[in-house]
Amino acid sequence: MKKLMKAIWLKPLVLYMVLASIILAGIPKDSLAYMVQSRQETFSREDDLGKVQRVLESKIVAQRLSELGLSMDEINRRVVALPDRDLHTFASNIDSLYGGGGAMGVTIGLLIIVVLVMLILQMSGKKIIIK
Repeated sequence: MKKLMKAIWLKPLVLYMVLASIILAGIPKDSLAYMVQSRQETFSREDDLGKVQRVLESKIVAQRLSELGLSMDEINRRVVALPDRDLHTFASNIDSLYGGGGAMGVTIGLLIIVVLVMLILQMSGKKIIIK
């Protein structure tokens, strides 16, 4: 640790990191909006309606909606009356309705954390023994 503190390159590196952090922190988030290109969103109302209808026809969703006092005819009328933008937003967020949809991402994240911890321990000279 003493060798690291006496390293000749440490002081300029720390000063550079502090200066870079101050400069980057001073840039407003809105000023970077010029980098984003606008694009025309195209989506099909029929595809979105089909996706919503498939979800509404599932047993779990239909049962819960009937418990809330909604009939299928009333639900279909409301879905058809939705504006295109709202229908597309609803259809694109449907995947998050089902439980366990993000389990794969959580598993990959945990695996990456475990590998990083093992790598850090290995680099610090510690032994990893799995029995």
